[in-house]
Amino acid sequence: MSDIAAAATGVLQSVPSMLLFRRCEPVPDAAASEAMFRTDGLSHEGEAAGPRRRSIRRLCKWAGKILIVPVIGLAIALTNNNCSFPHTSRAEFDSRLDSAIERALRWLNDHSVEAETNASLMYMVTDMERLHGDARLRATLDDFLTNPEIVNPLEPLDRVWPRMVHPEATVPTIGQAALRGEGFEYRWDAYAIAPQQVLLSDEDRAAMFSPTQHRWGIRDDQLLALVMYRHFNGSSDTLDRTINHLSEKVALTAHWDIRVTDFYIQRSAFVLAAGRPDLVRRRWIERILEYQLPDGSWNPCWHGWCRSVFDFDFNGRRLHDHPTVQAAWALYMLKYKYSSWIAQHYR
Repeated sequence: MSDIAAAATGVLQSVPSMLLFRRCEPVPDAAASEAMFRTDGLSHEGEAAGPRRRSIRRLCKWAGKILIVPVIGLAIALTNNNCSFPHTSRAEFDSRLDSAIERALRWLNDHSVEAETNASLMYMVTDMERLHGDARLRATLDDFLTNPEIVNPLEPLDRVWPRMVHPEATVPTIGQAALRGEGFEYRWDAYAIAPQQVLLSDEDRAAMFSPTQHRWGIRDDQLLALVMYRHFNGSSDTLDRTINHLSEKVALTAHWDIRVTDFYIQRSAFVLAAGRPDLVRRRWIERILEYQLPDGSWNPCWHGWCRSVFDFDFNGRRLHDHPTVQAAWALYMLKYKYSSWIAQHYR
């Protein structure tokens, strides 16, 4: 009995200490419990988001690798279009220039009728003949003036073109009604040759002399028209400023357009005709020389890619008269008018 009493007494003595111990244990705070729950949830989301982040990083990495190829290609193409690395001596360049001019003149002599249908090209031929007389150029001009299918007295504008060859040629008055069916470049060129006789509308005249209205190829045609106007009517401060401004814009386009098309050739030709050889890069002329065909002509398209961005011809059906006359004109001006440009770039 005494043993039972002793055991009971021990249990009763231990109860207060057990209660005291449980009162001293930290009770979890509600906010702490919520924070622990949120932390645990984020860890699961992070585990889920990790693969997504890695996939996005891989995608960006592959996209960068894909995009770097055309970027490098464009950089190489622009460098090739604007920079000359191999050294070419003056003697070598002169030889290439003379050969290119001779082959171009032979082609023009054999295909003169093709070129004669375009009055702007005949202005270039006239200027070439004036810079350095050549019997083949004179024969082309004579044929141009006497061919009734090309210079038709019944066509109003056809009575303007003889003045390109003979400044004293008579031009009748041509009203606006007769000009409506003509393209803007023909209206501009005719007015440039005979502004007193060709009654250009105020709108057309404003467009012709505007320094900022036109872009791309139209600006090239505008520059040529103003060069012709200055040739036949003399210069002025305003006209010279406009021509210089347009020349700089045309040259800027030449920096970026790597396609050796009809447009590519005419930019160098028109800028030279405007009296700004300082804007013409050596590499542009070298590329023109490189792309002359064995028969002496130039293709208006570059690997099937033609004048405008969405203009293609993979069958080679385009006529070669336009780029060939323009290329010959540019090379002629370098040889007979801007020999200082050659001396500056080739020694």
